[in-house]
Order: sequence, then C-alpha cells, then structure tokens
Amino acid sequence: MLICVMSTMETKMSKRSSVKFQQILTWLMTEVMFGKTHYGIVRGLGRRDREALAAFRTAPRFFDMTLDAHADSAQMTVARIYDRTSAASIHKLFSSALREAGTFRHGTVTDVQKAVQESKAIIKAIEPTLAAIRTRRNQTMAHLDARPFADPAGYVSAGMVSYRQLDELFERTSEILNRFSLLYRGATVPLLLEDAKDYERAIDLLAAAASKFSQAAGST
Repeated sequence: MLICVMSTMETKMSKRSSVKFQQILTWLMTEVMFGKTHYGIVRGLGRRDREALAAFRTAPRFFDMTLDAHADSAQMTVARIYDRTSAASIHKLFSSALREAGTFRHGTVTDVQKAVQESKAIIKAIEPTLAAIRTRRNQTMAHLDARPFADPAGYVSAGMVSYRQLDELFERTSEILNRFSLLYRGATVPLLLEDAKDYERAIDLLAAAASKFSQAAGST
C-alpha cells in the first residue's frame, strides 16, 4: 500500500515538474492579458461623464455587480500568477528558466540568471500589494475566513489595494514576462487584448438610447 501511495505521489510530482518554460510563459502572458482587461473594465465602469452616468442609470444593479465581478477577477488573476503552490506561477517560471537556460536562443545562461535575480528584486518591491491581494483572496474571494468577521477594520486595512498599485503591478509583471520572452523568443509581446475597450461602445449605445427615450417621453 505504501509503495502504491509513493508511486502516485511521484507521478503527481513528475507531472507538475514536467511543465516547460515556454508553456508557463505563454500561460502567464495570457493571464496578464485577461487580468489587464478585467482591470481596464473596472476603470472604464468608473467613468463619471454624462454619457456614462446615463448608461449606468439604465441598469444600476447590473453595472454595480459587473464592476465588482471584474474587480475580483483582476485580483484573482494576480493571485494565480504569484501563487507559489501553482504549477504555472511566476515563481515556477523562474525555476524552469534556470533549469532550461541552455535552450534560450537569444540570451546566455548568465543573462537568464541575471533576469531571474533582477525580477525577484522587482517582486520584492511590489510585495506589499501582493500581500494585500493574498489577504483578499484567502479571506473573502476564494475562501471565507473568520478574521474579516472578527476584525473587519483589520481586514480592510490589510487588504487595501489602490488603482495605482494595481497599475504598477500589472506593468511590472508585463515587463518581467517580456524580458524572458525577449531572451527566449527574441521578441516581446504587447500584453493587451485588441478589443479590450469594446465596453465603451456598449456604454455609448446605452447612453444614446436613454437620451432618445428621455426626449420621446418629454415630448408626449
């Protein structure tokens, strides 16, 4: 029985360690693109110009809940990228880069080692933001912990994240990933979805329809 258990554990560990650098890099770049899009929608739904407010008034509950959902999704994306237990985290990217450094066609082993060390220094600098997001993920978003109930003020303080901090976090993460992309592929990738702002058209259409309806109602 013990042999079977050990064999199963070895198989799981082998599968986890078999994830290659290129797979991890591609996965993380995709995560950043979608995370940035979620975050961009949050900022877009924070518009307070006349057209946006007219659109939001057509379905306030929908827009409030949509904003909250995208905010949670943006933060959960960050939590996955930096989760040390994940098979495809940024930390696994570093270890796989060091392990496969000899396969990089546009950089030497020394270049890869330097990129890892300097990237770790960048992550250390943004650790306060990552710690706040971990608090939110572990205590309310992915799990429900007793601490927010026992000490709500402490939870709010420990989980406080500003727009500026999220901006910086996504930008630093993008820079790290593209540095490794340059060393491995010889090219960087714009980590943005082309249609990331198509929600603006929906807002404008709703605003125009609301204005037309208001004018029609006023003329009757």
